[in-house]
Amino acid sequence: MSSIRALAGQLAARSDAELRQLFSARPDLCLPPVPDFSALAARACTRISLQRVLENLSRPELEVLEAVVLSTDVDADRAADARSLRPLLVPPAGTAVQPDLDSYLARLQDLALLVRAELPSSGNNAFPADDGGDLLLPPAYLPVASLAEALGPYPAGLGRSYATLAASSTVAADHLLHTVRLLQETGYELPTNIPDPEGNEGVGTAAARAAAALDGWLADPRTWPALMAQAPEHTDELLGKFRRSPLGALPHPLAGTGPREATLPIDWLAAHGLLVPIDASHVELPWPAGLAVRGGAMADPWHTLPPAIAAGQVRNSLRDNAAYSAAAETLRLVAELLDQVRRGPVVTLRAGGVGVREVRRLADSLRIEADETSWLLELAAAAGLLVLDVDTSRWVVHADAMFASLPRQDQWLLLVSAWLQLDRAPSLVGGRTPSDTAINALAAEASRPDAPAVRRRVLEALEELCLPAASAGGPGEPDVAADAVPDAAATGSTPAPSPDAVTSYLVWRRPRQQRRFERLVPGILAEAARLGLVGSGALTGLGRALAQARLADAAELLAGQLPEPLVEFVLQADLTAVAPGYLAPDIAAELSLLSTAEGQGPAAIYRFSADSIRHALDAGRDAAGILGFLSRHSATDVPQPLEYLVEDTASRHGALRLGAAASFLRSDDENTLTDLLADPRTARLGLRRLAPTVAVSRTAARELLASLRQFGYAPAPEADDGVALGGAAGTGGGRGNGSGGFAAVGTPADGAATAKAGRAPSSFPVKTNPWELTAEATDAQLAALRSTGIPARPAAEAGPLLTLETLRTAIRLKQRVRIGIVDPDGNHRRQVMLPLSVSGGRLRVFDPDRDSERTVSIHRVMDIELLEGS
Repeated sequence: MSSIRALAGQLAARSDAELRQLFSARPDLCLPPVPDFSALAARACTRISLQRVLENLSRPELEVLEAVVLSTDVDADRAADARSLRPLLVPPAGTAVQPDLDSYLARLQDLALLVRAELPSSGNNAFPADDGGDLLLPPAYLPVASLAEALGPYPAGLGRSYATLAASSTVAADHLLHTVRLLQETGYELPTNIPDPEGNEGVGTAAARAAAALDGWLADPRTWPALMAQAPEHTDELLGKFRRSPLGALPHPLAGTGPREATLPIDWLAAHGLLVPIDASHVELPWPAGLAVRGGAMADPWHTLPPAIAAGQVRNSLRDNAAYSAAAETLRLVAELLDQVRRGPVVTLRAGGVGVREVRRLADSLRIEADETSWLLELAAAAGLLVLDVDTSRWVVHADAMFASLPRQDQWLLLVSAWLQLDRAPSLVGGRTPSDTAINALAAEASRPDAPAVRRRVLEALEELCLPAASAGGPGEPDVAADAVPDAAATGSTPAPSPDAVTSYLVWRRPRQQRRFERLVPGILAEAARLGLVGSGALTGLGRALAQARLADAAELLAGQLPEPLVEFVLQADLTAVAPGYLAPDIAAELSLLSTAEGQGPAAIYRFSADSIRHALDAGRDAAGILGFLSRHSATDVPQPLEYLVEDTASRHGALRLGAAASFLRSDDENTLTDLLADPRTARLGLRRLAPTVAVSRTAARELLASLRQFGYAPAPEADDGVALGGAAGTGGGRGNGSGGFAAVGTPADGAATAKAGRAPSSFPVKTNPWELTAEATDAQLAALRSTGIPARPAAEAGPLLTLETLRTAIRLKQRVRIGIVDPDGNHRRQVMLPLSVSGGRLRVFDPDRDSERTVSIHRVMDIELLEGS
């Protein structure tokens, strides 16, 4: 039975609503669109698509799926239904209502992970119809192609079957043959006799029958208790070590003794076929023995309920105070960080990112810890407030950044939107990569394309864990189904789960993402607390609004909860200004330009000095404007010492002028420079005349030289000692004639040229396709599917997967195939061969005509046909 063909037919029988649900759960199935149902089924069976959907299955769903894969065998015509699976999945103790296994199976079928089978199930499961008529068979299921490979080599932590072990390793095959023979000679009643491998029958067939004998022996419910009663001491302890993994390393070579002579637990288990050596130093516990170790159940308990979360209760008033204070502090620190970067750009490392020394410099200026500084750098860069200047390899403030002039709720909305979409993990900064490379702020090593999805899941998990409090409709908490966020003022309490509890819940929801949750969730929760989404460990109204994608409501809630900003401060005679609370953004920005902040928190102290006043003068302020600003926004008169400081500093400011230039032009002929500056083609070069015979440019010397020669001038480069390279500078007027009248071009000798600090470090990787499926794309895909149906011949996308499915079936059954191959000369030939293995795009076959093995590239296989009875 081909699961791809069966799935194509079952998908075609679904309604449009059911197909829409499938595309919503697995958008990669129609991105890009497929031409027909056979191609849709083939894509649903690809390993990469299966791995995507497996990552989103909950733990109980995954356990059901593993039970189906382990208890079915399409080659032996054995499917699984709810009644045959129920003994393998034991509900948790004390469960009042038994889990509905049929609904789990139907859910997995809806996701195109299982197909309805026409094969009989593994048990006698017929039951009477409701009308008392003929007996009905419950629906039986088979896993789709490649699902076993996508799940991994050991589903549910159980080993491979005896038959798989016998086929995969000659060591295992020989051991099974030898063990079964000794067991029979010792007097154990195995259900089959094993023929002599040296007779007419091959070793492979004999090993397969030995495997079948052990399967049937362990299937007898009397076998396992009788064996354990005879087992040596500590055998149970040894078997308990195989509960998590079926593989084990041998502490010493196996004794190779018979069932009666073995005394050590490991030798006794191997002598009875319960442990199978797969090489000289490793053994494996086959899944029938592993199932017996677990008492006949694959999942005991079957984790249908989430883990118990012991969450303390936090008063909503405490939660909101902590959250809004943290959000306001983050806004203040981002504004102060931008001010610090305007004063001195952030230097990067040659390998990329911001080094520890530079982060500490900023941390000292902001009076916070280094890890919080790294987080602020990442957040500001994600919001576009900081950009990388590729010419200087430094992070600078974006020229159009108007952060300080925005209302605080808009500032917060800008930052939190950038955080939600940030495909990086700032919490990893300061750690090390698996290759022991340090992870620096704004470096490529902190890139995590899955981070936005994890953040959304963390917020969803917090909302679900805090659902009891939300459904109670306590003050300050929006109802989950509400369309707007109500007032967050005051009574009631909210659960506050710990980071470990949130991680455990997420792992139950999506167990195959356990490693990323354990690595990212604690840092994401800390970041959410700094943005006010979590307060004292509890989800806030802001966090719930974000979990429900209601950003505008969250901003409105924040605007109503933050206190009104102050427009006045207090000037003191000791050259300080005291802000008793949060200043309006524009006033705080101007005050930060005039002074240096001291202390922490919104109620800060600002100290005036000659350096701070000089910094404001450099930014274009003058004494009258500075004193006017201080007079308008000070609750007291401007102290005389501060007035003297401003006027005295301004009187001495500007006696010398300093600017930056990348190159200069010098000519003894003033007319040459006059004509050159008047040429409209030179406007883009940024030329500025400093003296009758000297001009400077913001363009590098090499580029300036090439541009002027392209325009028809004849400049000559000049060395540091003033000597023109390639000849002295001539004199004479005129332009555009290519002879005479040229200017000397050089680089300022004082080092003002912008030198590249190595290569420009990479900041953020290119964003990957988020697989966002639109309603228009879904409608177009449904129209295409309904117009074509199931084609008579498989589509181009389905052909290779059908070929691989046929090859794997032939390999499992050791069945010959008639295969059509295109040789390197382009000739199509059909031959009868025995497939041995397929991996890495190459097929290993046995050619009976040449009595030898050969390897064929999969892309050269044109068609394949199983030979029945071979």
